[in-house]
Amino acid sequence: MYLANNIKYLRKKAGKTQDALSAAVKIGRTTIANYEAGISEPNLETLLTFATFFGVAVDALLSKNMEEESKSGEKDMALRAVLQTPGTAYSSIPKIITVDSSGNDNIIYVPVKARAGYLNGFGDTEFMETLPTFRLPGLNNATYRMFEVEGPSMAPNVLHGDRIIGEWIDDLEKIRDNRVYVIVHEGGVAVKRLVNRLKERGKLYLKSDTIAHRHEYPIVEVDPADVKEVWYGRLKISSDFTEPAEVYHRLADLETDVMEMKRMMKGNG
Repeated sequence: MYLANNIKYLRKKAGKTQDALSAAVKIGRTTIANYEAGISEPNLETLLTFATFFGVAVDALLSKNMEEESKSGEKDMALRAVLQTPGTAYSSIPKIITVDSSGNDNIIYVPVKARAGYLNGFGDTEFMETLPTFRLPGLNNATYRMFEVEGPSMAPNVLHGDRIIGEWIDDLEKIRDNRVYVIVHEGGVAVKRLVNRLKERGKLYLKSDTIAHRHEYPIVEVDPADVKEVWYGRLKISSDFTEPAEVYHRLADLETDVMEMKRMMKGNG
């Protein structure tokens, strides 16, 4: 019987984590994990729930190896798809979304140590399930993701170790010039200011804020076909409490000198 493999395959094909499927069909995540591992089997009512949700027949869910049948049926279609659609179309929704018990989108957190894996795993439900999730008040009616910043390329505005919470961009044409975005493309995961020249040149340009290290971070040209995800920077979380810049030090010194002068004048008056 192929039930365990079929549930797992259909869940991944639908782009859902076990948590997301649990919320959608109102079945516990642990129970779903046990079904997929073959530890337990659903009753008839639950089988009907899965069959209805995935749009398949109950007998097919039990007796057919759906993953293998799908692979054999897709071989010829793959070549047609390549011939018909040059390049890679940007998706209007993220490949993976996780939700809480109420069906609300979670914010997935991508720390620096996970960024290399994220480039290849942003569409892999098993990898995405390893990343922490959370929710913040005020971030509703959109899909958000948080990325940890690495390196000095966006200093002093965005520093190494800061976290950027980005809102999903469903159309590359909506990218606004010189705003901070997190862009996932063939070259990696980057926090940059974007310049949108899709209409004029068919390209996006990635710029850094740094002045001290600008020779290390030249402007990067990106083809839209290489773009996987774009997140518009909505919120920055930082633990940096550095002292004010030199101009503020000078102002503070000047204010102190004026106060001292007034005190001396009063003393001589």
